[in-house]
Amino acid sequence: MITQAFRRIDAVLALLFCLTAVPATAAEFVLRFASYATERPSEELRKMEPFQKEVERGLRERGVTAKVEVRIYPTYDEAIQALHLGEVDFSRLGPVNYVLAKQKAPKLILLACEGHGGDKAFSGVIVVSNTSNIHSIADLRGKKFAFGDPTSTTGRYLPQAELVKAGLTIRDLASHDYLGRHDKVVFAVAAGAFDAGATNERTFQKYAVDKGLRELVRFPSPTQAWVARGELDREVVKALRSTLFSMKGAALEYIDRNGFLPSNDSDYDELRKTMKLVRAFGG
Repeated sequence: MITQAFRRIDAVLALLFCLTAVPATAAEFVLRFASYATERPSEELRKMEPFQKEVERGLRERGVTAKVEVRIYPTYDEAIQALHLGEVDFSRLGPVNYVLAKQKAPKLILLACEGHGGDKAFSGVIVVSNTSNIHSIADLRGKKFAFGDPTSTTGRYLPQAELVKAGLTIRDLASHDYLGRHDKVVFAVAAGAFDAGATNERTFQKYAVDKGLRELVRFPSPTQAWVARGELDREVVKALRSTLFSMKGAALEYIDRNGFLPSNDSDYDELRKTMKLVRAFGG
């Protein structure tokens, strides 16, 4: 019930943002951007403004005058659905969500991936309390585990793959739940509601010290994919991709990375194998 309440609050905040966004005039070309909340929607919106302005500026420099309209959805599924329905033009997708979206819409255009220290990979983390007697994945047998969103890469698929590799399935856990955002997982483990949880390294680094958490295991993940709907004008796609590659400074705080890198669909092939492995976890 607590999880459902959080999701209802997030949905209301996202809706209010869409309703209060400054509308473009009839003569303006509107480029609609979709993202999902990995932290509190208010925090997402704070980071979004410089990014939004930088995209508009970069597009103008490349001959495309557009108003970027931002829509932050409370869940991954809703952001992907908006892309499929043509309600948005480009989007930031987690790696697993890119794979799933590409399956449903093969014409989806991969614009770029996020650069993490110049690399196309970052880390996910399984966290436990500093006072916990859990010191290996095998120690998770019979414990309560908090996952993130059901389609999250570091919040669900990759940590479940780690459990499967260690010989654990859903039947070996005392209980589990999907809490949605990464910060909710961290807070729940810190509060003692769960013995362990899965999050990304950014959220772990942000809260670990204050919340008394430590890293149990770390695993690699491809970075987020940036995509455009397949029907988007090719000149706009070209300008948008070039704008992302040249982005720097405050605008990058939104993604908490040091830039964007060229990407190919094959960059996510190893993840596709992992997603198949996770079927053995059950649930």
